[in-house]
Amino acid sequence: MVLLPIFAMTITVVALVAITLRSLELYRRIKAGQPDPTRSNNKAQRFALMVREVLTHAKMLNFTGSGIAHWFVMVGFVSLFGTLVTAYGQIFDPHFVLPIIGHFVPYNFFVELITWLTGISIVALIVIRQVTRVVKKGRTSRFFGSGSWKAYFVEATILAIVFCVIALRGLEGALLGEKAKSFEFALSQPAVNAFDNLDVATLEQWIVIIAALKIIISMTWFIVIAANLTMGVAWHRFLAPFNIYFKRNVSASPTLGALPEMLSHGKPIDFEDPKEDDVFGIGKAADISWKGLLDMASCTECGRCQSQCPAWHTEKPLSPKLLVMAMRDHALANVQSDKPIVGETISPDVLWSCTTCGACVNECPVDIEHIDHIVNMRRFQVLVESEFPTELGGTFRNLEKAGNPWGANRMDRNAWISECDFPVTVIDGELPDEVEYLFWVGCAGAYEERAKKTTKAVAELLYVSILNTSFKSSRGS
Repeated sequence: MVLLPIFAMTITVVALVAITLRSLELYRRIKAGQPDPTRSNNKAQRFALMVREVLTHAKMLNFTGSGIAHWFVMVGFVSLFGTLVTAYGQIFDPHFVLPIIGHFVPYNFFVELITWLTGISIVALIVIRQVTRVVKKGRTSRFFGSGSWKAYFVEATILAIVFCVIALRGLEGALLGEKAKSFEFALSQPAVNAFDNLDVATLEQWIVIIAALKIIISMTWFIVIAANLTMGVAWHRFLAPFNIYFKRNVSASPTLGALPEMLSHGKPIDFEDPKEDDVFGIGKAADISWKGLLDMASCTECGRCQSQCPAWHTEKPLSPKLLVMAMRDHALANVQSDKPIVGETISPDVLWSCTTCGACVNECPVDIEHIDHIVNMRRFQVLVESEFPTELGGTFRNLEKAGNPWGANRMDRNAWISECDFPVTVIDGELPDEVEYLFWVGCAGAYEERAKKTTKAVAELLYVSILNTSFKSSRGS
């Protein structure tokens, strides 16, 4: 019995050293990414948004059952820390309890309630994962391509910790016997009854064994994740709050809308006079921003993005989850690598299958910005490598020569106006102060026959609604 406490303390030292060193290493690798100064504004709003999103599990609840279960597991991960501290005391003194709150009935009731709910929730998550694998096979499963052993290890660890806490509560109750306060072991009474017939020496021995086992399991978890910096299913417990805090838009809404300005070395690129060392998009691991690396390290491989991706569901090679995983495995291992990402890690077919619809970003519970990374890789392929699908060649030439994708005459941009039987005011230049509403027609609305019908209908609606409306003219894109 003397060896158990020694072994438990030894593995604790090893685990704490390993997780500290590897956490610093992960921080160093993420920090080595390209600068992005747009993520540090509105600190108070960002913090409030992060706290609200983490505590309410707002996006996790899109998948209601697993979202609720995950919430209790998250709460248990934090709330049961006191039981780990207690276990360290128990390997030396089986009668040890936390000072002040050790016999505080509300605290003990809370611990037991969270323990049971965590146990029930992790079982629910295990069942959901396995049922999904059986019912939805192959590409139809959101877990397709995820690292199964990582998830199984985390689930088994949580289940084992729950068992240890309930067993210890039962042993503690049996050891106290009649000295226990009323309701002190309200939710662990069946475990207390199971150990009630053991003598004091045996109870003390089992407390030391189970407490040591709890410590060993917990510290083994830290050692395993320290050895695997790409184990997002575990690391997201620490990284997800930061990833949410640094999301592009300081809003509860997903990070969608207009694409971000192209940055190089943390500054907007001047396309009229670019610098010689400007980085146009993402070509290699060293081009990824630190926020991009944080995105990738935070991925839990849950597959919610994959389950909603229209490209994936129409047999295209793109899976947002597998793309982020591939970039993560490449980038976090090779932050300073000069090897190209597209072609080496991501195939061009995968890259150009994305429709930029935003379903992946909308679903991601940790606010990974898949589209930003895809678009930045496309930017590099087009602007630097001049590699893109042949179908885009004509489009790019038309944009360059005529200012529209169809190559139509620039002078015909406002031709649709002649087909209207009501006056249309065209703005070419600065917008006058008296104009309340501006209708930007765009290329499709001005040239494409089906879209022109919509343009004229909208223009007529604006006219009959007696709004002070003008229409934006453009010489090109």
